[in-house]
Amino acid sequence: MATTYQEIVQKINELQKQAEEIKAREQAAVIADIREKIDQYGLTAEDLGFGVKAVAGKKAANRKVPVRYRDSAGNTWTGRGKRPGWLTQALAAGKSVDDFLIR
Repeated sequence: MATTYQEIVQKINELQKQAEEIKAREQAAVIADIREKIDQYGLTAEDLGFGVKAVAGKKAANRKVPVRYRDSAGNTWTGRGKRPGWLTQALAAGKSVDDFLIR
């Protein structure tokens, strides 16, 4: 029995289509089972490890950064972000950033 290239390609396409149909059926059953378990145990997205990135982002936002600069009036700056007005004015008046560094 001589098999041609076109016959093999056709058979591959048929098998791929068959595999996709089987996968879809199995996937539907798996999803139904997972939903049942989630309802049964009252699981949340966080319990399953989803939404971890959002929680990690919150932790980073809540982390305190130590103050590195302070003037005599009690104004402070961590050294991150845009320079505050009080420091910009002091620098314009001839002061140095090191003059405000907390040691």
